[in-house]
Amino acid sequence: CEAAMPGVPQVAVFDTAFHQTMPSEAYMYALPYGVYQEYGIRRYGFHGLAFASALRVVASQDAGILRSRAVFAHLGGGCSVCAVEDGRSRDTTMALTPLGGIPSPTRSGDLDPGALLYLLRHERLDAQSIEAGLSRTAGLAGIAGHGDMRVLLADPGPQAQLAVDLFAVRIAQSIAAMATGIGGLDHVVFSGGIGHRAPGLRARIIARLGWLGLALAPDDNDAGATRSAPASGPAISKCRSDEDLTLGDSALA
Repeated sequence: CEAAMPGVPQVAVFDTAFHQTMPSEAYMYALPYGVYQEYGIRRYGFHGLAFASALRVVASQDAGILRSRAVFAHLGGGCSVCAVEDGRSRDTTMALTPLGGIPSPTRSGDLDPGALLYLLRHERLDAQSIEAGLSRTAGLAGIAGHGDMRVLLADPGPQAQLAVDLFAVRIAQSIAAMATGIGGLDHVVFSGGIGHRAPGLRARIIARLGWLGLALAPDDNDAGATRSAPASGPAISKCRSDEDLTLGDSALA
């Protein structure tokens, strides 16, 4: 870049920066403390630009979200859920790498470490092949053969519906877990290509969270309404995040 554009400032913007406000109990692993000190192995989180963008979009319509407890679900090619309290990240599902957390179209999400050890020992796989498989051929694609949510929602086949149900359950569980970490829930925000465009999936997720007071207005949800604000209970929004704009603003700052 310096050779092609001499004299132009080069700026690095880290997608993990949004999560640097997480407390230590949220980002630490239950490993010997020396592992963290020597190698920096901890939960960093990702999708920071997407979460910051979604927060800004929703705040432009309802500034109260900057003074409340919100859970953001960014669902797209990669997927993660984030707890935001008073405009700051307090916890998130992605961890040391984007492989952690909830499943995505091609990524596995969280796995029992013992499963990886089993594959290493009994399938004679090496670390590189396991990493490639968990990144490219796992997740929804591993269950249903592909990770296109539009096709999966319309496919009545058992494997497609299993993939959708597993996805919805993991997201609902993560939303509840994130709410626990911030002591409650005032707002849920869906973003990303899947979160923004798949009303059927949003309905499946919210249907599992009625005990938290969450409820969608079916007609508004199906029509693609930006916000569902019931008379009581947490508000539910969807938005299209603009990571490029957030990246540019961060670079200028």
